[in-house]
Amino acid sequence: MNLSLIEAFNAVMRTGSTTRGAELLGVSQPAISRSLKRLEDVTRLKLFERQGPRLLPTAEAEIFYQEIVDSYVGLDRLKQAVARIRSVGTGSLRIASSAALGLSLIPRVISLFIERHPGVTVTFEIANSSMVRNLVASGTYDIGLCADEIDTTNVVAEPFLTTRGICVMPSGHPLAKLETIKPIDLDGVALVSLSPDDTARRQLDASLRQVGAQPKVVVETQFGASVCQLVAEGAGVGLTNAVSFVASQFEAQGLIARPFEPAIAFRALMILPPHRGKSRLLEDLLTTLMVERDYLQRACETRFGGVPGGS
Repeated sequence: MNLSLIEAFNAVMRTGSTTRGAELLGVSQPAISRSLKRLEDVTRLKLFERQGPRLLPTAEAEIFYQEIVDSYVGLDRLKQAVARIRSVGTGSLRIASSAALGLSLIPRVISLFIERHPGVTVTFEIANSSMVRNLVASGTYDIGLCADEIDTTNVVAEPFLTTRGICVMPSGHPLAKLETIKPIDLDGVALVSLSPDDTARRQLDASLRQVGAQPKVVVETQFGASVCQLVAEGAGVGLTNAVSFVASQFEAQGLIARPFEPAIAFRALMILPPHRGKSRLLEDLLTTLMVERDYLQRACETRFGGVPGGS
């Protein structure tokens, strides 16, 4: 029993005659009649009573036709579902990010994304890198951006962005006279620092130990943007990443920034849940994300230079 036999039967039942059924399908009337005869042979059902030129559906035909109608309705629903999935994916995306990118890059990416997908709901969470990792590893979130100090087991992780560390200070600070800030320049200086478990903080501490420099750590915070804001409020000078400074436009607030030498790398990872393929929505988001990431990285490197050997 092939589809052409079903279509011939369906056309006759809908139109009430082989002639109109043939017109509906764009075939000849004898072709319709042959299909009906073949369908009766295949199903071993008596589908029509023939009274002269007229065909009268039997009770078996009515039952069979109802099954066909139900099947066609199901197929139509499947086609509609496919169309919805094709146009808007699953209808939602969940994004988690650390503050460095979550306060700057990701809001722009989301804005551009929802312009193209106005019916999609986006859930956006800013958290520390460990929390971002846990949200993605559990499958609760579709994508995460975080610092590279996380445990990468049970996530799919790949390098996302590498920028260099910069020293930020208020306008008029003595260090603003220097073109580059070195570890010894921070000796005795009030310092707003990242948390001790941050990989960039560990790089800074190592470079300070090498020259015996001992800044006065006045505040420790998890987020690069918080470093900039605290410095803007006069808490001291700070070491942060170029992304936080450039993307959040802290220079417009009067902050001065200088490259730090030796170069300290701030590395961000993109993480995805394990054992899950990317939806069309996520693929589209990633396309926008990569374009904006490249633009931001170029802006940071133009302003402060890149990280030697960074990627």
